[in-house]
Formats: sequence, C-alpha cells, structure tokens
Amino acid sequence: MSPTLLDKDLYDALNAVALKKMSTVAAVADVTTLDLATAQSALTELAQRNLIVLVGDNALPTDDCAAALDDSAAAIYGPLRSEPDVLAVADKFEDVNARFLTTMSAWQQVEVGGRKITNDHTDADYDLKIISKIDRLVARLAGLLESLGERDSRFRIYITRFRDALDKVDAGDIAFVSDPTRDSVHNVWFEFHEDLLRTLGRKRKE
Repeated sequence: MSPTLLDKDLYDALNAVALKKMSTVAAVADVTTLDLATAQSALTELAQRNLIVLVGDNALPTDDCAAALDDSAAAIYGPLRSEPDVLAVADKFEDVNARFLTTMSAWQQVEVGGRKITNDHTDADYDLKIISKIDRLVARLAGLLESLGERDSRFRIYITRFRDALDKVDAGDIAFVSDPTRDSVHNVWFEFHEDLLRTLGRKRKE
C-alpha cells in the first residue's frame, strides 16, 4: 500500500486530533499555527479521507490515522531527523521525562507509614515542593522547544501552554498540575512527548 502523505496543514490538524484523542476545531487551532477557517477546512478534508470521523463538534482519529501521520512525519521532518543539534538535545529528554514521571507520581501519592496513599493536597508545603520540581523540569525543556521551534514554529506553542498552566497553578488552581480534563502541565507534557517521538520517528521507551 502506498503511503498517505499529507501537506503541512493537514498534518498539523491530524496530529492535534491524534494527540488529544478527541478535539474540536477551536482546540486544533489553539495548539497549531492554523486559524479557525484553515483548521475547519483541514478537518473536513481529513474526514473525507477517512482519517478522522466528525461527531457533532468533535473530531476523532480513525484506525488509518497513525500510519498517515507516521508516513507524513517522515517526509516533513526527514531533514530535522538528521540534525545533530536537535538530536543531541532530544536525547537528553528521556532523562528529564523519567524525572517528570517520578515527580507526577509524588504529586498524586504520598508515603505515610511506609505505604503510598492518595495525596489529598492538605499539606501545602509538600505540594509546593512538588510544584517547584515540576516548574524546574518544564524549564529544562526550553532548549529543546526553542530548537524545534526554530524549525517549526508550532512547537513554540508548547512553551505558551506550559506557561499558562503553571501560571494557573501559581495562582492557586492546582487542578492545572495534572487534571486530565484541562490543559494541565501533565497533559501538555504527554502531548509534547508523543509529538516529539512522531517528529523524530522514535518509539516510546518502556
């Protein structure tokens, strides 16, 4: 079967839907450089190609989505995948990612009497220490995001999304640390990790 190659606008729109699992046109526009009209046009064409299904205001990826994204990413980001500067920074991400996962576990659970229990967030000092660690880990992504952003400006949107989530956390809304229903730090990090792997043609390390 011949590969399905998408132009950049279609790729960006489909990638956004795949990362979010379900997305509105407004959400696609928010996380890409596409305006609303272009995002809507892209989703309509992707639906015609059976790469997404439209259910009301939401777009969901089909089974053919992943292969189309992989093929298109290889074509779009082929030159980037051989740039030593990008790869050197990206190689350091896995260590930062492992630390982030450990830190998120510490946010969700605390150790009491030798066993893990759900963090009820009544210990403000404990939560503040974890938030400080998360802030530092996000800061360590700056070099990678800027390097990628120089090649594709949509990666700079992650910088804004991280900043917005952390600003809300700093203002007292700790749901923006890890709430799966919001554009939380955890959700943005997860999407960036998946996006990075697809961009570079890498597989997730178990």
